Amino acid sequence: MYKNPQTNTVVDHIKSEYGAEPEFLWPERYPDYAIFRHSHNSKWFALIGIISSKSLGIKEDKKVEIINLKFDKNQTFDFAETSDHIFPAYHMNKNNWITVLLDGTLPDEMVFELIKKSYLLTDK
Repeated sequence: MYKNPQTNTVVDHIKSEYGAEPEFLWPERYPDYAIFRHSHNSKWFALIGIISSKSLGIKEDKKVEIINLKFDKNQTFDFAETSDHIFPAYHMNKNNWITVLLDGTLPDEMVFELIKKSYLLTDK
């Protein structure tokens, strides 16, 4: 589905671990944006998309694959200061969501842990 192997690994992990299928809510405008939600409360816990790296403040302008995840309030800025691959969320509440680059730099296990945290935080 996606060009980056890590993105496809993440999609497969979400499907198998959480039973959530990707939903493409905006097929004409954003055909590569997939959301994942809880089956029992319909809350989103992840959004995967392809955006311009400039949207994250990266100087080099290229298309990057990302995942947006729910995170503890106000800790998102701590991540932004300590990681080159985790940012305050692109196009969501930056106090409660993070954007993670899916370029293979962060280990899959770390991304899976962040997904788990997002899943648990939205399971209320």
